[in-house]
Amino acid sequence: MYGRDEYGLHDARLLSFRIGDGLDYKPDGSSPFRLNHQRTAAILELLNYEQSFHYTFDLRRVSRVQSDLFSYEESISEDLGDLYLLELTASEGKKLQLGFLFASGASLVLEFRRQVFRRRRIKRKYQPGEMYS
Repeated sequence: MYGRDEYGLHDARLLSFRIGDGLDYKPDGSSPFRLNHQRTAAILELLNYEQSFHYTFDLRRVSRVQSDLFSYEESISEDLGDLYLLELTASEGKKLQLGFLFASGASLVLEFRRQVFRRRRIKRKYQPGEMYS
């Protein structure tokens, strides 16, 4: 999905996963957090294997999250591992479902109504081999 080789997400790494009712809210005291006016949202950020693209999945009106995230214990860093599989499917009603499976066996499935997808090219200032040291 979303391209192959350098442009694809196979073997990508999950940088962050945020979920909540106030992802856009800034708790700085300038405005109230309006109770019962928020909708659950999730933002997932991934870095492709070649570290040349930053991907963002911005999911709105999230209605379900199923997660079995655990680290890859056989790894030196005990991480989730590479992204093995990504699948976007239709769900019941007017909802979509986005699922991720990682090399560790960890999985994440989200059901939502709206998705904004962004892919931004990264201008590396380091040699590709440096990612292994």
